[in-house]
Amino acid sequence: MEHERRIALKFAYDGTMFYGFQRQPGRPTVEGELIDALMKVGAIRSPRECGYRSSSRTDRGVSALGNVVSFRTSFETGEVCSAVNSEMEDVWAYSAIEVQEDFNPRSARQRWYRYYLLRADHDFRFMKELASRFIGIHDFSFYSRKDERNPMRKIDSIEISEAGGFLAIDFRAESYLWNMVRRIVWVINEASSRRLDVECVGPEAKKRPPRVGLARPEFLMLMDIDCGVVFPVNRSASIGLSRVLERRVGESAMKLEFERMLCSIISKG
Repeated sequence: MEHERRIALKFAYDGTMFYGFQRQPGRPTVEGELIDALMKVGAIRSPRECGYRSSSRTDRGVSALGNVVSFRTSFETGEVCSAVNSEMEDVWAYSAIEVQEDFNPRSARQRWYRYYLLRADHDFRFMKELASRFIGIHDFSFYSRKDERNPMRKIDSIEISEAGGFLAIDFRAESYLWNMVRRIVWVINEASSRRLDVECVGPEAKKRPPRVGLARPEFLMLMDIDCGVVFPVNRSASIGLSRVLERRVGESAMKLEFERMLCSIISKG
């Protein structure tokens, strides 16, 4: 039997094509797609036998540029990415490295999420002031879906910048509660649009808002995870993925152009 090592795999995915990250019976998920591919190419026999570990379980509709899993395998490290990419749709592995057996991507140093908020009549400085209320250690019970976890979380930073037709809201923290980022974005957006009393904003606000909604998941992206290791891009995987992604970009651009022209026709009516 060949020597097994623990490998950490970094990958991206289009979350709009899946029912979330975590495996679900009878439904396409990111984790299901990845594990099926690893088994098909012979990298693992089962998640249980290989000591499979994952980092972040994103919600349905949420995409990622850099999520991480780890597992034991005797498969050649430099060939894992290209092998699994040949068996996956809408999930793209681009880096694989050998790590220590006790490596656990769940215990990441920091997770970086970005929400793309459509630009409207927002007061940029006012939004930054509202965002600052969430930075630091707070009880985020009112900004998450209830579960058994400790509601105390520390947000390291929230930065807001212009990104074309969007405002990019960047969150950096070690961990988050379920739906936490989307609820915070919803409140900031409502308050900055004057649809919510500003005294209701923040985990330690003077007043409790009548409700806290959820910003749409399709505009949220897991940008990167700091697991304390460097993930160099696999050369052979990058060549194959470049061809696939260039074709997809072209198809998306054509679709947007069609919709733009249709809007132009309708607006003249």
